[in-house]
Amino acid sequence: MEQSSGAIVRSYAKINLFLDVIKKRSDGYHEILSLFQNISLYDRLIITKIDRGLEIKSNVDIENNILYKTWDIFCSKFKEPEFGLRITLEKNIPMQAGLGGGSSNAAALLFYLSDQMGIHKKQILNIASEIGSDVPFFLFGGTAIVKGKGEIIEPLDPLTGYKVNIITSNGISTKKAYQSLNPTLFGKAPCSPYILYEAYKNRNITEIKRCTYNIFEKIVTKANKEISQNLKKLKKTSLISALTGSGSAVYGISFKEGEFKFIPRGIEYEKVKL
Repeated sequence: MEQSSGAIVRSYAKINLFLDVIKKRSDGYHEILSLFQNISLYDRLIITKIDRGLEIKSNVDIENNILYKTWDIFCSKFKEPEFGLRITLEKNIPMQAGLGGGSSNAAALLFYLSDQMGIHKKQILNIASEIGSDVPFFLFGGTAIVKGKGEIIEPLDPLTGYKVNIITSNGISTKKAYQSLNPTLFGKAPCSPYILYEAYKNRNITEIKRCTYNIFEKIVTKANKEISQNLKKLKKTSLISALTGSGSAVYGISFKEGEFKFIPRGIEYEKVKL
């Protein structure tokens, strides 16, 4: 992208087609094994340059907006830009839903800053996980196996041809959800995310149903009847229904009907001029 006074950036949501926790790490984080997929639900960041600092306006009140943390870490690791930014954030991705909205927003800002300042993607990836565990994925986007605490990304050929419906309920704290995990639940998935990925590629519905897995469903559905009901509702009209992340959003996947679809990217400049 050419140097300009601003840009409009789309930051897309994700769903977890598969999510298992392998162990709790010595650094306090959890070791995950997951299959991430971007979908066409997105937030928009309308970015214009100002003299200094960072100003954020949003259609949703967000306490401790991750964009401030992203700006601060970027400036401390590289250098503060010779310009400031005013960001108008149009939130469409529900918060505390397991759809990665905050991480996606952070990646969008990193993407823009790296583009404007000529910083290589590898350098940006090195700081992305300091901002949030899911942020590195969105810099790759599309379809990927995600490991470690979220910083190990194995990009895969994008999955296409699937539609997605989503139902959300009251937000769930990711931190509290992980704290509630019992180690006896770790590593109990019925198959690997690689097998599930191949099932999606081959349109193997039997294997998709067998391998779809989210460790948090064992906890969340017991504590939240609304989420359990939403899963059952989507199951009636979908190939499968599942929780994404630690919730509260649930999704249903089908071949033909759905408000959203699988897409091959996490971040995208809109083709408009400000």
